[in-house]
Amino acid sequence: MSIKKEDVMDVRDQVVTVGTRIERIRELRGLSRKEVGIAIGMAEKHASSGIYAVERNGNATQIDTIIKIAKVLDVKPGFLLDGGELTINRSVSI
Repeated sequence: MSIKKEDVMDVRDQVVTVGTRIERIRELRGLSRKEVGIAIGMAEKHASSGIYAVERNGNATQIDTIIKIAKVLDVKPGFLLDGGELTINRSVSI
């Protein structure tokens, strides 16, 4: 699913936590928690709950996990971390 840059910019302006940015971009991409979790290498059994934990407590998440999630969501890690630079070049397929 392709998303508009304006929609994502709106997320940057309204959301202040890492976890909430991840959740909003994931939802805009039309991806489930389970899909994202599996895509970053989590076991299928724990993928949904693992991403839920990241979304709820993103600031305590390891940076390598945030980098993997950023790749799946097709955003730069800096955007997830602090709402920094955003580039959307393509839609994401898993």
